[in-house]
Amino acid sequence: IKILVINHVKEVNLGSYEAFFSSDKHDFKIFNFSSLEKPPSTDKFHALWVMGGPMNVWEEDRYPWLIKEKLFIKNWVLKLEKPFFGICLGHQLLGEALGASVIKSKNPEIGFKQIYLSQEVCSNNILKNFSEEMLVLQGHSAEISDLSNKGVTVLASSKDCSIQALSYLNHAFSVQFHPEVVNKTIQDWISIPEIKCDFNEAVGQKGISEIIEYQQKNRRSLINAAKLIYENWMNLIKKK
Repeated sequence: IKILVINHVKEVNLGSYEAFFSSDKHDFKIFNFSSLEKPPSTDKFHALWVMGGPMNVWEEDRYPWLIKEKLFIKNWVLKLEKPFFGICLGHQLLGEALGASVIKSKNPEIGFKQIYLSQEVCSNNILKNFSEEMLVLQGHSAEISDLSNKGVTVLASSKDCSIQALSYLNHAFSVQFHPEVVNKTIQDWISIPEIKCDFNEAVGQKGISEIIEYQQKNRRSLINAAKLIYENWMNLIKKK
């Protein structure tokens, strides 16, 4: 399939998913709305992925290109109803497109944390067979709130964030956490001043080292968890 990937900064990228796309021979194009180029035509792509980034959903004054990106996502998900997957900022942008508020978190989540899967049985679950024992990488200080859209199913939550994963109808899915983490991910993130500041404030230099160490020790199981989400997503969109 042809996948359009919206990137916000080069340091927050597809991670492990790039290898999965390549191995399954998907064509993918990376586009950044901040380039101010004209976005690709929607009819050239089967699916849209929206990645994370250091900006907040509400920072349109600082990042005016966000306005066009939001309209693009809204059109894709609500009007065209084509397959979608969002991570972190991409998750929040989907939430806003579906009528939710995105607010500053009372307790930002930084580092490897536990999530709790919804006990509600649903047919469109990208976290099917995901283990609750698997800690996931968090890196956010904003979250979705007040999401009452009837087409939405909340698939997971955590101690400090009520919407960690969601599905909308049978084509749009997103996660607040970062399944794409690979060896260089955290080092790349903290090369961005805003992210480094958030991490330092939350866990300090020692905590950052521990996060990197945890990722390296659990590299294989983290990649397997990312692959499970990807395979679930692929199976669900094939049904569509």
